[in-house]
Amino acid sequence: MKKLLFCLLFALIPAISEAAESLPPTLKPEAQHRDHAYTWETRHEAVKERHRNIKPEYVFIGDSITHHWAGEPTDDFGQHGKDSWARLFGTHAVTNMGFGFDYIDNAYYRIQQGELDGISPRIIILMIGTNNLGHRKDTPGACAANTKALISLIRRKCPFSKILLLGILPRKEKNLTEAIRETNKQFSLLADQQHVFFSNPGLGLQESNSGALRKSCTTDGVHLSPAGYSILTNELSDLLHRMDPQFKGGKIGPLHLNTEG
Repeated sequence: MKKLLFCLLFALIPAISEAAESLPPTLKPEAQHRDHAYTWETRHEAVKERHRNIKPEYVFIGDSITHHWAGEPTDDFGQHGKDSWARLFGTHAVTNMGFGFDYIDNAYYRIQQGELDGISPRIIILMIGTNNLGHRKDTPGACAANTKALISLIRRKCPFSKILLLGILPRKEKNLTEAIRETNKQFSLLADQQHVFFSNPGLGLQESNSGALRKSCTTDGVHLSPAGYSILTNELSDLLHRMDPQFKGGKIGPLHLNTEG
């Protein structure tokens, strides 16, 4: 009987730990239905089904910028950077966990509801938060606090995975430039250089030091063009080579690496 009770208690430890951790008051884990170009619940189930059958080496968690790139699972959302995705990841097993119009809150909910269960990617890339700043008008502090909670959840789900946190990319709205800079500065403080790493590849996408995306890199001032994805590929290729000796992705063209906030 004592052995049974011990086993039950051991099994409950992760749930107790998650319940005991207080979430930021600005974090609202929930599904979303803002983007009608795809069905959120269907994509959520497709990611979970993929991970029941395929154990990815890398996972990319994000919003529409990631969703529009390429990779599996596919849907009707549209892929604008297939060539650069293929160049970046080659034959590696990768899951694209980008969901159009997601907030950090929605990504938290997705992972809470099983998207990372049963897998242990070598690296989890996280690029999310632009909709929190641009649409919901969160403060940089709220955005960073929510991201810290998301990273904590990812660490509990995949304790052996490294996390590469990327800065929020530049946007067309000049009134968001300072908020993005401050948010990325706070993001950089979440890196411990052991389990969590930070880089700001958006600096290689912006027009001079304006904080705005270069016209050639974007389709609408927020989302990336094929050229923008190609530059992002160069940035990430170098980072992944440094972080993972097993990474075999390729890079073409000049790098614009910068790890500042």
